[in-house]
Amino acid sequence: MKNIVFATCGIALITAFSFMVMWRNAVRSGAGIVIVLNGPSAAGKTSIQKEFQKVMMPNLWIKVGIDNLFDKPMPDITAENMHIWQVKNLIRWVEATEDAAKNPIITLFTGEQGDKVAYGMNAAIAAYAKAGNNIIVDYIAYKKGWVDDLKKQLKGVKNYWVKVEIPLSVIEEREVARATSPKGHARSHYKTVHWDITYDLAVSSHKYSAAEIAKELKARIEALQK
Repeated sequence: MKNIVFATCGIALITAFSFMVMWRNAVRSGAGIVIVLNGPSAAGKTSIQKEFQKVMMPNLWIKVGIDNLFDKPMPDITAENMHIWQVKNLIRWVEATEDAAKNPIITLFTGEQGDKVAYGMNAAIAAYAKAGNNIIVDYIAYKKGWVDDLKKQLKGVKNYWVKVEIPLSVIEEREVARATSPKGHARSHYKTVHWDITYDLAVSSHKYSAAEIAKELKARIEALQK
């Protein structure tokens, strides 16, 4: 048992040391820092971004992510073209189903062309950082391939992954109240969005305010920079 404990501790120390070496090497490159907030839709990531920008002033942290780098560049969804987005295509489409308990599930799928937009989003995030910008990213990892690509794009760049946790029931209350995302969308990826990601920090956007989480993030980032 002692050998197992020592071995486990040794692995943890090696992992922590490797992370610090990677971080310090990236510092020397002149690139900015990337914080990736990953979690389901309506989890409060945008609010965290805004509060983090405030607490980090006068140092600039830009906010980018799934909305302005993936969703906004896509063709507008209108009444006239709605039929296109309800069937499988090369860009993206939505399917409405139900689970065993009759809860609505609104699933977003992406085709080959849609995935290219996601990879472009990842490349843009990395490009901002490599130009010397510090970035906080609102991310929804709809596909594991997106995560793998982003990690590849961020090689040599300081990156800090944050798991944003919140009960599904709270998210669905927000979906109904806001009407910006249909109820059932978060449910479609709630159990898969974190994949096998190894996070540096997990935060609860249900238990703590965006301002409190932003202050915790600031403390973590500043500690790494010492």
